[in-house]
Amino acid sequence: MKPSLKLRNGAGKGASWLLKLVWTLLIVVPFVQIILLSLRSMASIYNDPLGFSGDWVPQNFPDAWAGPSGTAGFGLYARNSVLVAVVALAVSSAFGSLAAYFTATLPPKWRRRSMLVPLIATTVPTIALLIPFFQAFNILGTLNSPSAVGVLYGLLCLPTTVLVLHAFFLDFPEDIREAAAMDGLGHIGTFFRMVLPLSTGPLGAVGLLNLIWVWGETQIGLVLLHSSDAQTIPLGLLSFQGRFVSDLGPMFAGLAMATVPIIVVYIVFHRTINKGISLGGFR
Repeated sequence: MKPSLKLRNGAGKGASWLLKLVWTLLIVVPFVQIILLSLRSMASIYNDPLGFSGDWVPQNFPDAWAGPSGTAGFGLYARNSVLVAVVALAVSSAFGSLAAYFTATLPPKWRRRSMLVPLIATTVPTIALLIPFFQAFNILGTLNSPSAVGVLYGLLCLPTTVLVLHAFFLDFPEDIREAAAMDGLGHIGTFFRMVLPLSTGPLGAVGLLNLIWVWGETQIGLVLLHSSDAQTIPLGLLSFQGRFVSDLGPMFAGLAMATVPIIVVYIVFHRTINKGISLGGFR
């Protein structure tokens, strides 16, 4: 191998490792800083916003769990967030996977036209839908209902779900579907008994994408979840910030506790998720 080629290969590998290092730091450093600030007093946070110095205050975590006076507390917020996330993921995964699969079986002309619907839906800003959402929930009497908000989140996740799963179902082996048809399975039976069990990777990938959005969403929650007993974690954390004073230590402690479940889910399922992202997409 020529020396110049070796240098180029070495430079390429060095640039790749440097990019990976920078990307890792961009992900890890903010979370480490949240952990540090979650253990500091109010004065220490103002004196050192990076959290590297100051008094240690482990009491911030019990205070965050109990919540400010007059609020429901972090435990109830966490339960509401889990309920909202489970309902949203169930709705988006069930209806989104069905829509993506049957869209992939359409002729190319109609498939392209059908895929324009979720593609356009992703461009609609959420803030433009807040008033219609509030009016609909008010008429139906479902304001302050975490499960109803979970259904709404699931419907809003459908465009992303369809777009991610579309390419995977488009490349699904035709011989498997033909074998299922020879065994007497219809389209629905083939989907549930053959296609769906082989789609755990893409489903896990799009599920994590949807979970991250649902877990941190605040705009819709602020409008539809007024009661403290119905609020999710992001809304509950806002109670630590008042008009004249903010309790930053417990607020950062709450942020740390809210971030841990997402990190644990990714660590456990990262291989399946990474594989699913590489298989999914929009074509």
